[in-house]
Amino acid sequence: MNGKPFRQILIFVVSLFFASCAQKTAIKVTKPAEIDVGGIKRLAVIDFRGPGYSGANVASVFTSKLFETGFYTMIERAELKRILEEHALSLSGVVDMETAIQAGNVLGVQGVIVGDVISYRCDDRRGREKVKEKVWTGDYEKDANGNIIYEKTLFGKVKKKKYREEFVDVEVIDREANVTLSFRLIDVETGLIVASREASHSYTKRVRSGKKSLPPANEILGNLGLRCVDEFVQVLAPHQVTVQTQFAKGNKEVNNGIEFAKNGLWDKAQTIWEEALQRDSQNDAAWYNLGLAAEVQGNYLEARDAYDQAVTLKPKKLYMQSLKRIRDHIEDYRKLQEQLKKQNQAEPDEDM
Repeated sequence: MNGKPFRQILIFVVSLFFASCAQKTAIKVTKPAEIDVGGIKRLAVIDFRGPGYSGANVASVFTSKLFETGFYTMIERAELKRILEEHALSLSGVVDMETAIQAGNVLGVQGVIVGDVISYRCDDRRGREKVKEKVWTGDYEKDANGNIIYEKTLFGKVKKKKYREEFVDVEVIDREANVTLSFRLIDVETGLIVASREASHSYTKRVRSGKKSLPPANEILGNLGLRCVDEFVQVLAPHQVTVQTQFAKGNKEVNNGIEFAKNGLWDKAQTIWEEALQRDSQNDAAWYNLGLAAEVQGNYLEARDAYDQAVTLKPKKLYMQSLKRIRDHIEDYRKLQEQLKKQNQAEPDEDM
């Protein structure tokens, strides 16, 4: 059989694969908080109820993560503890609305976050399972004449052992962990719960005893808790997400612009695509990529118009998805501006 046609097909498929991968790009977008908290700016996070130090740890991480967003003014943990102790209130164990509101008034905040550590566990189970392994037969490999075969090693030539595959009984360790958290944000002025959410993340891994090690339980639980808190932060504050999309290949001029864009030179890519459209206003790929350039640079209205032109000329799935995405971005941007305006109006007169 002649392998040349097969090799040609293989080269074509591989080239197509890499070409497809090379046309992808990522866009970072700032999304609004999932819940509009109505202009609550100054916040305090009370220790969550939970086993051991889990509740305090969660509250500490939650406070830091919210502070990093720049969307809230947070009461520092040490200051929080000092003020509550002065008023004979505990940092932990806030279980009812009345106590939470009292703590909020004492702290001088507009909102108080309380919560529960519903699950915080990491358990190991030992068991046995059959695995296939190579086992030395006690004999050595031989050539056609019955002579023992030798092989080179770092220690010189040695007899080449003969192996067979068989199932052996081994000990295994299954580590399972779960962290489930819930929080409630209470408006101190109205006494209403303005936001709440529950999040849960799990970890499962099996290793062979004595062969591989597992991460420490505290590390696993800390990472799971962090994932839960990250979800909570997205509920309460604006956050960045990365959107994966791709370029639209076209003629030589369009593809030249793509090369500039892939290297971060979006302004030059935009100029190339604009010039391409001056020569041919029906170039759908140029319109689409021009929309992509505008979207990356945060010019959402320009991006919408360019995508709309591309869809009108050729209603490709990629073009339609991008038009829908940019419309969503425009709506998200409107919500984000409303949230920022409320936060600015709610800025406390006194600093922390």
